[in-house]
Amino acid sequence: MRVLSKRWMSLWTLVPRLIFGDYPEEDDDREDEDAKASENDHCCSQFVYGTLLLHKAPVLERFHLNRVSGCSASEIDLWIRIAVDRFVRDLKIRFFPKYGIIRLPSTLFRCATLETLELRKVVISEVPSRVSFQSLKTFRLLFVKYADKESFVRLISDCPVLEDLVVETCHDDNVVTFTINVPSLEKFSIRNTLQDLETENDVFVVHYHSLKQLTIVDYFGELKLFGNNTPQLVEANLLSVSCHAKVLESFSRLKGISLCLPEEVQYPTGIVLSQLVFLKICSCESNWMNMLMSVLQHSPKLKVLKLALNHSVTEDRKVFWTQPSCVPQCLLYHLETFKWRDYDGTDEVEKEMAIYILKNASRLVTATIYYPDLFEWERKLQMFKELEVVSRGSRSCKLTMG
Repeated sequence: MRVLSKRWMSLWTLVPRLIFGDYPEEDDDREDEDAKASENDHCCSQFVYGTLLLHKAPVLERFHLNRVSGCSASEIDLWIRIAVDRFVRDLKIRFFPKYGIIRLPSTLFRCATLETLELRKVVISEVPSRVSFQSLKTFRLLFVKYADKESFVRLISDCPVLEDLVVETCHDDNVVTFTINVPSLEKFSIRNTLQDLETENDVFVVHYHSLKQLTIVDYFGELKLFGNNTPQLVEANLLSVSCHAKVLESFSRLKGISLCLPEEVQYPTGIVLSQLVFLKICSCESNWMNMLMSVLQHSPKLKVLKLALNHSVTEDRKVFWTQPSCVPQCLLYHLETFKWRDYDGTDEVEKEMAIYILKNASRLVTATIYYPDLFEWERKLQMFKELEVVSRGSRSCKLTMG
């Protein structure tokens, strides 16, 4: 374009979004990635400097720094100051593959325009006593290491419009108890995707006021929830959660839930999910069918049931279940949609479960079976025909192969 018109040569200096560096999907510490990052660090610093020197846009909507492990704390401090002076709205600082120690400028903690902030593999050396993010709506603290336990509390202490908070824990983050008390918070995620077992002593104390969605992934520590069991919380995603979390006891008014729980986790006695209409369960654990039956027995209004294999399984895994003495109420009166992904029709136990649901779901409208991609078409068709001839509790049920 600059060949056609000279004005295109400097037009880039007015773009409101600056994103430096790529970021890999898989967060590993492979030596080749480390070496590659080290080679590009110097060029990255010079390129950022040159770009900001020529950049003329009065408002910087987005400023992302990815793979900045080789940049100095003073360089990042300067770049953030410039972004704040340009009324930045979306700021991300991502270190890869190693952690980076930075000193965030005091102006950032009082940035009135900031709406999204993400810090990844950052070591925060200091957090001022007064922090005010008046416009911040999305806050992601991913594998962050703090100066002390008070630093985390101060970071989220004054976020009056914060809606979405993600905290990924890590080893040596200097925080044992994470306290969350944000009245405006609607979505909260606790993660430990590094699967660091040394974080099993962590404690999350969550005061939920306006919380609508809770996600817990690969968390091995303890979870304490405080609230009035308000109807605002409508969805929970519990994936590989420690038996210490005891989440289901706290939320009996959920409308939707996704579960993938370790084998040692048992359904809590006496807890009825009276408002639950959507259920998704991962079939990777050997006792997942018993967990499914327990939830069905305690979810009288369930309308949608989805089964899926979201994680790899060992060859020696043996799935088992005990057929309940009475059919769950939701199967008899409410279940309308049933989907099963990665259904293995050659497994007699899975076949028994599929037949049980089709036979007893008297209000079922649609049932869709998805077979593993590795299966040949003839094999899929044969297993589907075996289910087609099964008597169904609902005459109007349409059985299809996905």
